[in-house]
Amino acid sequence: MSEQSTTRPHCYRCDKPQSMCLCSYLTPIPNTVGVHILQHPRERRHALNTVRLLRLGLASVQVHVLKLKGKSAAATPVALPEGAGLIYPSADARDLAALPPEERPAHLVAIDGTWTHANRIFRDNPWIAALPRYRLTTVEGSRYRIREEPRLECLSTVESVVAALRCLQPDLRGTETLDAAFDAMIDAQIAAAARPSTHTQKPRVRQRSSRCIPKALQVEDVRVVIVYAEAAPPRAGDLKPRTPIRLSAVALDGAGEFDRLIETRNTPDAYEAAMMGLDAPELEPARPYPEVLAAFRVFCERASRGGPLVFVSWGSWTQRCLVESLGEAPCVLLKGVWANLSQARVPALAAVVEGLDLDIPDLSVTGRVGRHLAHAAALTRHILTV
Repeated sequence: MSEQSTTRPHCYRCDKPQSMCLCSYLTPIPNTVGVHILQHPRERRHALNTVRLLRLGLASVQVHVLKLKGKSAAATPVALPEGAGLIYPSADARDLAALPPEERPAHLVAIDGTWTHANRIFRDNPWIAALPRYRLTTVEGSRYRIREEPRLECLSTVESVVAALRCLQPDLRGTETLDAAFDAMIDAQIAAAARPSTHTQKPRVRQRSSRCIPKALQVEDVRVVIVYAEAAPPRAGDLKPRTPIRLSAVALDGAGEFDRLIETRNTPDAYEAAMMGLDAPELEPARPYPEVLAAFRVFCERASRGGPLVFVSWGSWTQRCLVESLGEAPCVLLKGVWANLSQARVPALAAVVEGLDLDIPDLSVTGRVGRHLAHAAALTRHILTV
C-alpha cells in the first residue's frame, strides 16, 4: 500500500469532499424546540441534501428515513411526540409567525425530499396529513440557487427549519451558522460545476500513502491516544442529545490506559449493560462527567510527556465529544483516514482489522469498549507504518 490512485479525500463527519468540508461552520446550537425530519429514502445519500447540516448544527434533531410501501409514497408511521406540527405550505396551513405563544407547536416536523416527493408523501400518508400544519412567510424565497423552486414559499429543508426555529425561539443564538454552511455548500457546488472536467484530459496520478495521513500524525515525536466514548442508550421521547456513559482511552506507545464510567440520565438496563459487556456492579462507580474529564486531562498530560498530543477515534460521535469537551489537541477520524488510504467503502472496524490480519494488543479495558480500543490501536499502528 505504498502508493494509491488519486481520489478526493473525504470528510466522514459532514459527508463532503475535504475541499468542500463544512464542519468549520457547524457547532450544535441548543434548540429546545425539537426537530423531526421525515426523509425520503432517495435523499439520504444525495450530494446536496441539507439535512446533514441540521444533524451537525442542532443539538435536538431526529431524522426518520421513511420506509415506503411498494411503489406508492405510503410509509410506515413514525412515532412523533405530542405537540408536533408540520411545516408544509398547504392552502389551510397557519402562519407560524402569527400564532400566539399558547398555540405554537412544541416540536417541528419537516418532510425532506424533492417537492414532488414531499407532495406525494403528504398525499399518501394520513398520519402525516393529520398533523397541524404551519407555513412560513417569506418575501425573498430560497437561496438554493442551483435549481428554481416551484413557488416563493418553497424552501430547502434547512432553510425551513431555521426560519421556523427563529419564529418559535427568537432568543436562540447561532442559527446564522446554518445559513453560512448552506451558502458555502451551494457556492462550492456552483464553483465545481463551472470548472471544466479534467477527468478524461489528464492521466491518473499516483501518490504516496503518507499524503493521505493527516499531518497531525506525522509530527515528530507525536504522542497518540486512542479514544472511545460510548453513548448512553436512547430513550423513547427523549429529545436531548445523547451523552457519553463511558470514556476510555489507550496511549499508543503503551504509556497507559484510561477507563471511567459516567453518570447519565439514561442508565443502561441489564440487557443494555450485557450488550456493552458490563456487569451491573461495574455501573455503580460512575462519576459526574466534569470529574471524568478532569481525570482524563491528567491522563493525557502523563501520556504526552511534554510532546505533541493527538487524539484518534474511529467514529465521528467520539470525535464530536472530544472537540466539544477537550479542544486542546487535534482529533483525527480514523475511519476517514482509512477510507482515503484504501480508496474503498469502509466496513466495520473489526472487519478492517480482521481483513488485514493485524496483531491486536491485549488491554485491561473490559467489554465492547476494550475490543474497540484494541482494534483501533492495531489499525492506527498499521497506518503509521505503511
